[in-house]
Amino acid sequence: MTSRTRWGAVAALILAGAVVALQIGKAAIAVPVLQKDLSLSLVVASWVIGAYGVLGAMVGLPSGIIASLFSARRTLIAGLVAAGLGSLAGAFVTDGGLLIATRVVEGGGFLAAVLAIPRLLRAVTAPRDRDTVLAFWGAYMPIGSVIMMVIGPHLMTQGWQTLWIANGIVALAYALAVAFMPLQEDAHPTAPLQTLVPNIKAALGAPGPILLALAFGIYTFQYAAMANFLPTLLMERLGLSISAAGTISAITVAANAVGNIFAGALLRMGAPIWAIAAFGYCFVGAAGFGVFSENLPVVLIAALASASLAITGLIPASVFAAAPRFASTSALLAIVLGLLNQTSNLGSLLGPAAMAGMVQHFGWTRAPYLFLGVTACGLAVALMLRTAMKHTRT
Repeated sequence: MTSRTRWGAVAALILAGAVVALQIGKAAIAVPVLQKDLSLSLVVASWVIGAYGVLGAMVGLPSGIIASLFSARRTLIAGLVAAGLGSLAGAFVTDGGLLIATRVVEGGGFLAAVLAIPRLLRAVTAPRDRDTVLAFWGAYMPIGSVIMMVIGPHLMTQGWQTLWIANGIVALAYALAVAFMPLQEDAHPTAPLQTLVPNIKAALGAPGPILLALAFGIYTFQYAAMANFLPTLLMERLGLSISAAGTISAITVAANAVGNIFAGALLRMGAPIWAIAAFGYCFVGAAGFGVFSENLPVVLIAALASASLAITGLIPASVFAAAPRFASTSALLAIVLGLLNQTSNLGSLLGPAAMAGMVQHFGWTRAPYLFLGVTACGLAVALMLRTAMKHTRT
C-alpha cells in the first residue's frame, strides 16, 4: 500500500471508468435511429439498451469471483479491449440479434473494468485518502452518461455507426494507454486457486458485504425508477417538449455525479459512511412528494428531482468507500465488488418495473410511496451497516 496518493493515476483510473460507462449511454440516445435503420421492434431495442443490466444481474458475482484470480491491471486492460472490440463489431452488424450479441461482449468488458478499477485505486491511494478517492470513483457512471448525452447526438449526425466506431476506438486507445501506465498493485494482487473457496465464504458469510450489496441495490432501484421516468413525467404530465425534458434529465444526471464527489468531501471531513448513506435515503423519500406533485411549478419539480439524484449520489460513494473495509486483499475486494455489481444491476432492472406498475395502477400521485419504501429499507440497512463497520479496521 502506498504512503502517498498518486493523484494522476487516480484521475486516469476514474476516467477509465467513464470510458466504459460511455458504452452504456450510447445505446439509450441511439434507440430511435437504431429502430429505423435496423427495423427493430421496441422489444428488441429495449434489449439493446438493457443487455448490460441483464448481464450484470446474472453474472456480477461470478465475474467478481473469476476476476479475483487475475491481476486488476490485466483485468482492466482486457475489459477495455472487450468493450472496444464489441463496439467496433456492433457498428458493422445489420441485424438486431447480432447487435445484442455485440452488446453482451461490451457488457463483459464493462464488468471486467469496473471490477478492476477500485482494486487499482486502493493500491495507488494512501490510507488517509482512500475513502475520498473511492467516493470520487462512484461518479464514473454519471460522468460517462453526461459526456454521452452531450457529444452523442453530434457523433450520430453521420449515422449511429459513427457513434459505435468512435466509442470503440476510444476504449481501445485507453486500453493501450493503461498498458503503459506505471500502475502499482497490492502486494498480493491475485488469489491462488486454493484460496478461492475461503475468499468466497469470507465475502458472502460476513454481514458487511451483504449489507453493502443491499444498500447499492436499493440505491440503483430508486435511481433507475426516478431517472428513467423523469422525462416521461415532464412530457406527459407537465407538457414539456422532448428537448426540454432531455435537458432537465441531463442536469439531474450531472447532479448525481456532483453528489458522489461531495460525499468524498464529507468523508474527508470525518462524516460517518453509514450516516451519509442514511441521509441520502431519507431525502429521496421526502423529495418524492414534491417531484410527483400536481401543484408545484415545473422549475421547482426539476430542482427537486436534481436535488434528489444529487443527494442520493452520496450513497454509491459511501458504498465504494466502505467496500475495502470488508476486504483485506485485492482478490477478496474483487468478489465483494462482483456482489455489489450483481445487486446494483438487479436494482436497475426492478426499479423501472416497479415504477411502471405503480403509475399504471395508481397514477403519478401515488409514486412517492414507492420512494418512501426506499427510505424505510435503505435506512434500516444503513443502521445495520453502522453496527457492522464497528468491527472493521479503518
